[in-house]
Amino acid sequence: MKPKRLGWSILVAAQALVVGGCTTSKLWQEGRFACYHEPASPPHLLLFQSNQSQDVLVQYDESRESDDSIRRRAYWLRRNAERCQERRRPRFISLEQAQGLTPVPIADAPVVGGPPRPDTMYAIVSTNGHAFALHQADRELGSYELPVYADASGRVKQVLLTPITVAADLTIVGGVVACYCLPYFWTSLNYVGH
Repeated sequence: MKPKRLGWSILVAAQALVVGGCTTSKLWQEGRFACYHEPASPPHLLLFQSNQSQDVLVQYDESRESDDSIRRRAYWLRRNAERCQERRRPRFISLEQAQGLTPVPIADAPVVGGPPRPDTMYAIVSTNGHAFALHQADRELGSYELPVYADASGRVKQVLLTPITVAADLTIVGGVVACYCLPYFWTSLNYVGH
């Protein structure tokens, strides 16, 4: 094969490698096959204060995107704040852990004149019920959104389909390279045969 043709062959092979890989990269796009969990409408939010752990227990109804099933969930607010902000699944706990805790009053608007006792914590819920702000006396302690996260089933599907997509990409790349290089190899084979 002449040096010029060899250069073109290498260029075509490199281009096929760059352009190929379409199916594998599409498979691993963020959110592919993801099934999201989010607060139900309405979420039936309940909050409980733990004086022992200095945390708030959040209970709400969760909806699953794929089948619209409703499930009652509970998690500790401060322990899972970072996970919820990053749209990761909180560490859920049993609903029975609310027993013996102090209920946190929930309002739709700020309590006029504050709560009956200044040390009482209360929550103001957003209009859609998917977020709330904790208040004590006249100050806001923090704003929080109920968890929205993707489950792990999408990642499992991606892992299981990866060998198939890699094989498809290699077939495409091999086909492009073969179509371009076949005439050059064919002439070389004719020289060997004669």
